Amino acid sequence: MADYRIVNPASLQATATGIFTHLGAPEDIAAEVAGHLVRANLAGHDSHGAIRIPQYAQQIAGGVIHPAARPSIIGGRGATVLVDGARGFGQVAAVFALREAMSRAHIHGIAGAAIRHANHLGRVGDYAETAAAEGLVTILTVGGAGPGVGAATPFGGAARFLGTNPWSMGIPVGNDDHPPVLIDFATTVVAEGKVKVARAKHEALPPGCIVDKDGHPSTDPEEFYAGGMLLPFGGHKGYGLALASALMGTLAVIDDATPTLAGNLGDTRTGADLAARGAGAFLVVIDPSAFGDATHYRDHVGRVTDALKKVPGAGSNTVMLPGEPESRTTASRKASGISIPDDTWDAIDALAQAHGVPMPATH
Repeated sequence: MADYRIVNPASLQATATGIFTHLGAPEDIAAEVAGHLVRANLAGHDSHGAIRIPQYAQQIAGGVIHPAARPSIIGGRGATVLVDGARGFGQVAAVFALREAMSRAHIHGIAGAAIRHANHLGRVGDYAETAAAEGLVTILTVGGAGPGVGAATPFGGAARFLGTNPWSMGIPVGNDDHPPVLIDFATTVVAEGKVKVARAKHEALPPGCIVDKDGHPSTDPEEFYAGGMLLPFGGHKGYGLALASALMGTLAVIDDATPTLAGNLGDTRTGADLAARGAGAFLVVIDPSAFGDATHYRDHVGRVTDALKKVPGAGSNTVMLPGEPESRTTASRKASGISIPDDTWDAIDALAQAHGVPMPATH
């Protein structure tokens, strides 16, 4: 028996939409979240794709995600906006904030948005791609820090204090042959979702990704879920970016009397020690036309990236732009389908059967 299934992307999206709808999400919200998850699978980031469906279902059942909640603007001025996600799906809050910031960037040249009370935002590169498709430059981060927060330990530490605190940046390219320049990474060696995928496939992790609950190096995903910790990439450099992510995200909760941490940070507790915690998402959108001719800017980016592609590869390697692997994988998976590990398939199947939703078509 195969240890994975190959599924049709559109069919997978329909199944996810149906499950979320039956769990209480309005049709448009369910479709937004399902589409985001499938695009993550298509891009090759399975850690942020369909594997999250059972997680979200569990969080809905536990009251962490309010599936019908809609975000709203609760503050900001001029080129800034503060968005409350109402503890709904993080993807819905992030898209809402991004669209509002994009609109304000067209007016002011640059705009910033902070997001509070949102759950897992999913693959943050998705939002940078959206803005780049409209010719806008974007920087986005979501993070948390504090005692017991998240799943990562700071550089030199041996206790959980940080989320995976990802960063994403998107830059449009004038050359139609290339996708946008897209930087999208967690500040840990691997994102927690990668550990989840390894666990579902019953595979070991590469060395240097995690330590066990006692701080000893490990490659066993089960050790992580038994109290282990993720390690920052690049030692003190990744740690610094992780902390900056959390402190910038804290702009969203400056005046929040009852802050909670986003679901992707692995902690939703409240208490006196929240005074030493911070969490939220923050994004900046830039309209190149505020600085000159936007077409000339994209063309210049295209000339630089064209020159970059001509750099000789080391050995059999070829130089790719950041974002190019995702673009290639998307094209391939649209044609061949998405691989779903059997453990993930079984978990989704249980939800689908419980709610009378058809499972995806398999190849």
